[in-house]
Amino acid sequence: MKAVLITLLIIGGIGFGLWKVSSDRRAEVLAKNEAIRQERAQAERNERLELFGEAGLDPAITWTETGLGYLVYEEGSGAHPVPGAEVNFNYTVTLKDGTQVDKTTEPIEARIGQMIPGVSAGLQKIKPGGRALLFIPPRLGYGSQEYGTIPPDSGLLFEIKLERN
Repeated sequence: MKAVLITLLIIGGIGFGLWKVSSDRRAEVLAKNEAIRQERAQAERNERLELFGEAGLDPAITWTETGLGYLVYEEGSGAHPVPGAEVNFNYTVTLKDGTQVDKTTEPIEARIGQMIPGVSAGLQKIKPGGRALLFIPPRLGYGSQEYGTIPPDSGLLFEIKLERN
């Protein structure tokens, strides 16, 4: 009986030891994953601040996996435009410092997919009659190219009103 009791205690101790090691390892992995998540979040925050200024830190902005941000001011109604759709819209483009670099005076007509990627993707987030502010990183805009008065590697703030699709 004593030998059985000692064997059970040893097995229990080994089981507890394995559980403790497993628990410690799990906590270590969770802490490491959280540190990586926080590092990524800080890097995204820094990039948004660099590209869009304080406006890019608004918690109401929805960010897509591609890095496009959008803030809907007016919802609009009807169906969102789809790739290839003809759309009619007005826009104003500014840089993070507020410098206006382009603006329409009358609505323009264009096809989704035939504009810079950020505008094409952003227009698909707006319903007809809606108005939104798009936060377009360089990779979805003009990249490292200078375009008119837009410096290379610029984040663009496109305020867009979708008239119709």
